[in-house]
Amino acid sequence: MQNESPSMERELKISLIKDIENLDALMKLGEIYYSSDRLCLAKSCFSKILGISNDIYQKEKTRKFLLITERDIQMNQSKMDHSVPDFLDLLIKELLEHSLNDYYYNIDMELFEMMSVPVSIDRVVVNTENEKTEILNQLQGITELYYHLEDKNSRDLLMKLLAFRLLGNKKVMLPLNTMEYWAKRKSLQNLINSNEKIITKSHKWNLQLFDLRKINFDLQLFCFPIGISATFVDGQYEYDNISPAIKAREGDIVIDAGGCFGDTALYFAHEVGENGVVYTIEFIQSNLEIMKKNFSLNENLQQRITIVERPVWNRSNEILYYMDQGPASFVTFSKTKDVNKETHTVSIDDLVKERAIPKIDFIKMDIEGAEINALNGAVKTIQEFRPKLAIAIYHQIKDFASVVNFISDLNLDYKFYLGHYTIYAQETILFAIPK
Repeated sequence: MQNESPSMERELKISLIKDIENLDALMKLGEIYYSSDRLCLAKSCFSKILGISNDIYQKEKTRKFLLITERDIQMNQSKMDHSVPDFLDLLIKELLEHSLNDYYYNIDMELFEMMSVPVSIDRVVVNTENEKTEILNQLQGITELYYHLEDKNSRDLLMKLLAFRLLGNKKVMLPLNTMEYWAKRKSLQNLINSNEKIITKSHKWNLQLFDLRKINFDLQLFCFPIGISATFVDGQYEYDNISPAIKAREGDIVIDAGGCFGDTALYFAHEVGENGVVYTIEFIQSNLEIMKKNFSLNENLQQRITIVERPVWNRSNEILYYMDQGPASFVTFSKTKDVNKETHTVSIDDLVKERAIPKIDFIKMDIEGAEINALNGAVKTIQEFRPKLAIAIYHQIKDFASVVNFISDLNLDYKFYLGHYTIYAQETILFAIPK
């Protein structure tokens, strides 16, 4: 076994991100790991080869390498490299650990049924080829995200999410997919208040009326069970792996960018109390109809909420055109036959100025990939008030890199954490809090 150049080692790792069953790359990288005393990583590569190779000669060669590697691990600890593996080493290790799995029905069946999507035993929900291309294009920025993350929980979660996107739901089961999670989801049926429901205009989804007093939220609303679970049970906009948790608190002024049906605005209004204020930003008319219905059911909380019926952007008064499809609405700067409803943008900085908002304590964004543009329009607000941030980064891979770097480049001494609130690729939230 011989040492290779760092560039050769990186090329081999990239090859394995593209195809974790590349036997030639596995063997060469395993030898490099062994030669540099990264014995556990070498063992992972050699073990993978034995699990998938059909070549008798190759398997015999690999057994010999695995034998001397295992002997050194057990009997020659002085040979072990105890330094912390780098990002690519850890990603390769994560991919190897998952690559022999073969999960069935690793999907959210309730979501599939709601969306009238057929359920099958081998249903794939990730376009892994597209994900590989995007992740490799953004690899440097994703690496920077990893090293920005403050705690092990966040870093481990990022690795799981990347593995899920690279290998798919047949190979990777995300952390939320547990019996406890499904039991909590099932228990939400006990919160349905009546047979009354709202059917959404675009997709004909059924929104049932939930009474949340049994789970310590004095409010009711029309929503999906999945939405209730994420926002009110799993705490999608709270990071509670540290103490104190990152969340909206009593007396806070909150910007809720991406209000949809009003569930997050009601959650924030509950958390900020009588002295707090929530500005919820939503411009899709069919969403607003449901939002206002939900607010009317909760008069005490409604008094704390102000609706801003404009899309948030980096500049105000830009003309946008959209097609109203509820939560899946399409937005563009160009008017077409189908995308022809018109609206005007607002920046967070202008919103704060126009309304003379005295402070901003918490900003949440989940706006279908427009987050980095909205952040560009909130620089003055973030610089002045240094609010807590909860920013969705799951809509496009480039946001895994761009959002954390944008906030970090403001030099406001933020710490970063990562949360994820589904069993699929959606609902990854980057939390940021000033030190």
